[in-house]
Amino acid sequence: MLRTWLMLPLSLGLALGLTLLPETATAVDVVADTVTRDAGGVLIAEGSVVIEREDETLAADRVIYDAKKKEFKANGNVTITSEGSTIRAESGEMHTVNKTGELRDAEAIMKGGERLNSMLLKRDENGVITAEDATITSCPPDAEAWLLKAGHVELDQENGLLTARDARFEVAGIPLLYTPYWSQTLRRKPGFLMPSVSTSNIRGTDVAIPYYFAPAQDWDATLTPRWMTARGFMGAVELRHVSSSGHEEIQVEGLNDKVVSLQRGRVRGDILRALPYGISFSASGDHISDRKYLADFSADGVDVSKSYLQSQASLSQNREWDNWTLFVRHQQDLIVPSNAATLQILPRFESEIRVPVANDAAMLVLEQQTTQFARRTGVDGWRLDVNPFIEVPWQLPGGGINSTLKIGGRHTRYWLKESIGESNLSRNTFEASLDNRINFERISEDRKWRHTITPILRYDFIAAPNQSALPNFDSAFSQLSMSNLLTGNRYTGRDRIERINRFSLLFKTGLQHKDQAGAVSRDIMNAKLGAAYEQLQESVDPSILPTATHPVSNLLGEIAVYPLVGISISAGGQYNPADRYWAMAYGSLHVASESGHKFNVSWQRTDSRYAAASELIASNATLRVAQRWSAFGSWQYDPRLKLTQQASAGVHYLHPCWDLRIEGYHNNLNGSSTTSDFGVRFLLAFKGLGSVGS
Repeated sequence: MLRTWLMLPLSLGLALGLTLLPETATAVDVVADTVTRDAGGVLIAEGSVVIEREDETLAADRVIYDAKKKEFKANGNVTITSEGSTIRAESGEMHTVNKTGELRDAEAIMKGGERLNSMLLKRDENGVITAEDATITSCPPDAEAWLLKAGHVELDQENGLLTARDARFEVAGIPLLYTPYWSQTLRRKPGFLMPSVSTSNIRGTDVAIPYYFAPAQDWDATLTPRWMTARGFMGAVELRHVSSSGHEEIQVEGLNDKVVSLQRGRVRGDILRALPYGISFSASGDHISDRKYLADFSADGVDVSKSYLQSQASLSQNREWDNWTLFVRHQQDLIVPSNAATLQILPRFESEIRVPVANDAAMLVLEQQTTQFARRTGVDGWRLDVNPFIEVPWQLPGGGINSTLKIGGRHTRYWLKESIGESNLSRNTFEASLDNRINFERISEDRKWRHTITPILRYDFIAAPNQSALPNFDSAFSQLSMSNLLTGNRYTGRDRIERINRFSLLFKTGLQHKDQAGAVSRDIMNAKLGAAYEQLQESVDPSILPTATHPVSNLLGEIAVYPLVGISISAGGQYNPADRYWAMAYGSLHVASESGHKFNVSWQRTDSRYAAASELIASNATLRVAQRWSAFGSWQYDPRLKLTQQASAGVHYLHPCWDLRIEGYHNNLNGSSTTSDFGVRFLLAFKGLGSVGS
């Protein structure tokens, strides 16, 4: 190969291979088997020619440049590569001054995967590509399920717009649509998006036609008029903005519901912004006009089942030894008819300061939280909670045994707008805990099996007064579980603190295996067994939690087994040894095959003597019935109510360039046994074009 530097008035183009320059000398890197000049000054490069110019590359079997005619010719396996496209052709001719050119038997592959094929591609003085008798598709070459054939095509890469005239849309070789004009954007561009269509018994036929516009590079918006035959016209707008310091997304929708003759709507948003000095601002919101809005207008099973909506905004700063957060929160209770008694946090300030002491052998910590609770009806006011403590970690040299001692106290004080019987509402507690962990490990001689055993013994002591006379804004008692067995106080919030003298024991074991040395190990089994022993058995507020009658807690257990890759079996529960019954139990099976089959089934049950009685069986499955076809379904059943809470079934066809989903669904709304939503939804999406459906 011969490498030479030549002074030529040319450069390779973005679309046709030429971004032509004025007649000034420019360095061009030419690599070829041979590079020669004839007597007339014509440059001839032959054999694996590669010409590089800035961010563009031309490869061909033979390249000729005629400086007098200002013409540039390439023949044989011509490939032009740039950031925006790759073009392959048999031959091409370009003019270096007027920026025009032609490529024959050419294919242009855009950045988004769109392919334009024509026997002749032309570029005009404005850089617009034109083609006659062309085909356009986003499908890969070996799976052209759909094509757009056009008598004339114009491709404006600068504005990201492709237009076609005398066009027909074909699927599997069958013409489905004839149109004298077709316009398609190749990047962010204003215009109508594909409509969504669905049907249900409470909304009727539901059609939405979104319109997209992007007036600037850093923000865009979508306007969506939506017509529901049973409800009326709904308008929706979604605004999006992004920058190096954060993002914002706001969605607003509303309608005059002709069924109930009321104005109804929803506002959602998500904002994240980085501020100077490491301060960050975040806000997220979801607010609806009435508690039945989600049941009436959302086909999403997750949205329909929500009982609370929450909106909040916060300022926060995190540094090495301290952090703080200031935020407000508004909540909507969708279960009760009125939201007047629902507590709001307006505002809350919490902070933490950590100071290492004794050469980092211990950590002195001060936590505080100051909150104003507000609501239209009921008791509200301020609460201050201060929690200083010292934390001392210890580890046996060489590892194996780890201990953490924590000693501190807590002062809580209230200032209420309405008196509840006492003027001095405060509480002081002394708190201490000791957490001890021992790690045992055994590895087989062939180093393929690893067995671990970790017993954890924790002691908690809290000296707390009776708190029945104190207000309760945010505290509830959390029943014993694996997640709070080793946490001491099991009240949520800060209005109630347990009075305890408790030993808690958790025993963990695991088994891992790897097929060969150096391979990643795979879990075979993980299991936990735990319980607690409470010596005091005293309640600080019997109205929330009655005094315990047995010192020994429920026995907690869970196990997960992974017998084969793609299969997991798990089970767990709590057994009450004093009254001899299962307080709660659950089990699940998950199967996933390499061929794409998936199956999940789970069961859980809670006894009424432990908590609110419940039982649920949930399952979902995906079955690959052919290379591109799959069937799917889900089912949730309540054996206590003998009621199907949610069910759906459908089929999915996934092609490299198009996608079809058809699904029938049935959802009970807000856990009701009498109100439900059922219907059919579908989605037909063409790669590079958009989708129809929901």
